[in-house]
Amino acid sequence: MQTLFTIGVLVVVAAVAAAIWWRSQRTAAASRADHWFKAFAAERDGRFGSGDAGAAPSFGVFHPTGRPLMGPPEDPWVEFRLGDRPVLGIDTRESYRNFDDHIHFRDLHVTQVRVPPGPELRLVPGKPVSMPTLPPDSALDAELARWLAANPRFGQREVVIENGAARTWGQGCATRQNLTTEARYLAELADHLPSTLWNLTGGAS
Repeated sequence: MQTLFTIGVLVVVAAVAAAIWWRSQRTAAASRADHWFKAFAAERDGRFGSGDAGAAPSFGVFHPTGRPLMGPPEDPWVEFRLGDRPVLGIDTRESYRNFDDHIHFRDLHVTQVRVPPGPELRLVPGKPVSMPTLPPDSALDAELARWLAANPRFGQREVVIENGAARTWGQGCATRQNLTTEARYLAELADHLPSTLWNLTGGAS
């Protein structure tokens, strides 16, 4: 009997904890609906979305890890122009399990700019250029490695280029400053990459 009572108490406590967590997530989602992206989009003649079924960015909706998102992001996003390049900013959250075995969330922002289609390219600070679609000893891979050695400023942050978008990401919420700074960085990177890169398709080998 004592065991049944204990189990019942644990079930009730778990249900209450789950309800509190769910409510906090709904509250957070509702607060993000009034995101500053709305005003930013209006200033830049852009578009804003926050989980709207009928609205989606026109390009490049990818998770930082490279996993394609199914449809538009559920998190607030804004699409605007930087010069002649479309830019996409996403304010998102990623979950992680802490030492206390509870699920927590950290803020993350993603910045993407549209680039010409080409093979996948990944730049990781302190590591060589990685191009999974090319053999490791390819001439283009070697050329990009030489280019990066000659242009070390473009090896300062992790960047993925694929499917017509260059993207980078960072901890913390998106701000006007980090979106525009990162978009300029990505646009300049794309402008300075060897022109031979854009002559290949994503299936090059």
